[in-house]
Formats: sequence, C-alpha cells, structure tokens
Amino acid sequence: MRDSITGPLIFAGVGALLVLGSLVGFLRQRSKFARWTPTQGIIVSHRVRHSRRDGRTRTYYHPIVRFHAGGREWLYESSLSTSQKRREEGSSVAVRYDPSNPESACIDEVGEKYFVAMLLGAIGSVFSTVGGYLLTRE
Repeated sequence: MRDSITGPLIFAGVGALLVLGSLVGFLRQRSKFARWTPTQGIIVSHRVRHSRRDGRTRTYYHPIVRFHAGGREWLYESSLSTSQKRREEGSSVAVRYDPSNPESACIDEVGEKYFVAMLLGAIGSVFSTVGGYLLTRE
C-alpha cells in the first residue's frame, strides 16, 4: 500500500513545487516591471526563423521594436515567437524598459512579461491535479 502512493505523492509534490515556483517567479517579475518605465514603440521588422521537423518547415516571427529612452533610439527583439505575424511593421506597441539599462526591455503584454511563470504554473497544475487524483484512487 505504501509503495502505491509514493509515485502519486511525488507527482503531486513536484506539481505543487512548480506552482509555488511559478508564483514566486510571477511576483518577482511583477516587482521588476513595476520599476521599469513604460513607453510606446514601433514594430520595425520581424526576425524570421525557420525550423524543420517531421519533414515540414515551420516559420516563426520575432517582432523587433524601436523605442526611445534617455535621448537614444533602442531596438528590442522579442524572445517570444509566433507562427504568424501578430502585428505588421509600423504598428505601435506598448514597451517597458529598465531606466538604468534600456537594453533590457519587453513588450508590455502579459504573455511577454510572464510567459515562464505561466508555463510553470500550467505544468505544475497538471502535475498536482493528476497526482491528487491518483492519490484519491488509493
């Protein structure tokens, strides 16, 4: 009996730790972005990346944004990509940047700012739910 709950317990525990890590990551990111300066930027282009898998070529687009800070022009390339351009060149977009280091910037959207925290939370929730379900079946 004891061995039969070890796996689900570990599964649920790992899930809980991932959810906790997600929450900590979210709070840290939120605190960091609260200190960053908001501004407007313009999408000037997209870096196009191709990936080949299963005999198919996939194309991904990373937006490149121009914004002004500290009397200078800066370019920021999003680390998140999409399979289609979400915005065309010339589109205005909200940006946040670190006033002490404008090279550190991001598009001011939930997915861009909190992607890792949301991913960890989603995976952790699945692990916790499956582990909890398996524990109730014992």
